[in-house]
Amino acid sequence: MEAFRYSKVLILNLGGLGDFITAMPVAAALKESGAESVTSLVWPALEEFARVVPAIDRVAVLPRDKENDPELTRFVLDLAGGDKFDLVLDFAFQPRAGIITRAAGGRRTLGFALDPRRYPWYTDILPNLPGQLRLDRNLDLPGHLGLPRPLRPDFSVRIPEAARLRVEKLLECHGLRLSCDRPVAVHPGSGVTRRNWPAERFARLADKIAESSCRPLVLLGGQRLTYDGRDETELASRVQGLMRTPAVNLAGELDLAELTFLLKECSLFVGNNSGPAHLAATVAGTPALLIWAPRNEVRWRPWGAKVELVYAPVHCSENCLMNDCGRIEYCLNLITVEQAFDRFTRVFAGRGAEIMTSGGGR
Repeated sequence: MEAFRYSKVLILNLGGLGDFITAMPVAAALKESGAESVTSLVWPALEEFARVVPAIDRVAVLPRDKENDPELTRFVLDLAGGDKFDLVLDFAFQPRAGIITRAAGGRRTLGFALDPRRYPWYTDILPNLPGQLRLDRNLDLPGHLGLPRPLRPDFSVRIPEAARLRVEKLLECHGLRLSCDRPVAVHPGSGVTRRNWPAERFARLADKIAESSCRPLVLLGGQRLTYDGRDETELASRVQGLMRTPAVNLAGELDLAELTFLLKECSLFVGNNSGPAHLAATVAGTPALLIWAPRNEVRWRPWGAKVELVYAPVHCSENCLMNDCGRIEYCLNLITVEQAFDRFTRVFAGRGAEIMTSGGGR
């Protein structure tokens, strides 16, 4: 398909942190190709992180009170201004994304796995191939637009100096120096409570890793309520109370830019299927040991050379309903502390000792 110059680009990033991260290389490829203005439309929770991505020129935040028509259409028309966008890339979810794309009036509009009879204003509709990693799907997109496929995905961020200084000061107040101590980060949340491995098992695993690695532990949790209205600071405090090993609890203390810097300096990230897992493994490049529900690792596992997923195969994994399944807790409960620690021992504490030493973004 013949390409044309994409000067003014709108990317719909109305998903979670992991969704946003898998789309970052597309924004980078468009800037590399000469796009003059790349706008990312995000929810308020992702604004601070989107602003540290150098490939994004403009961050537009969709307020919750404008997420439905007619306010949504007026919001998008104002966003487009007098000129239409040359290109609109839809990484969001229907039907809201369709309303936005139609209102944006792009000369070329692209979405995934849509029915063209229902969404005729999309000029390009690409399939979601079974078993294809979402990142690989996104990396194929520049080629569809007539641009070179990135040889290596670009997840560059620019961390503000103020964020670096605040994190270092917070850790120093607890007697830790990031550059020397290289802590293990433990994030027992996921954004959706039923995707969380039990707190008791996280506590036991964290104790075992601390004893084996002789690294200090840092507990993490989000600043805001999760998708299902839970407070991750309470979860982190519960895990801390169940642990034998002292840990620094920074749950609720860090914004996403600060969290990115911290993760770059950590020797290991231990967590669930979550946005911070993608942030650690993919953006920060931190070794990651992740407790994962079955099958969706095929599409949604974080990209990175140092990622280990621990999951228990079940008989229904080939027809898994993922987040629509009511038995996610059952699948997670099949994963024992011993299985997770054995994976740590074999991958990170054995041949991977040098991985934890070099770690993160170093």
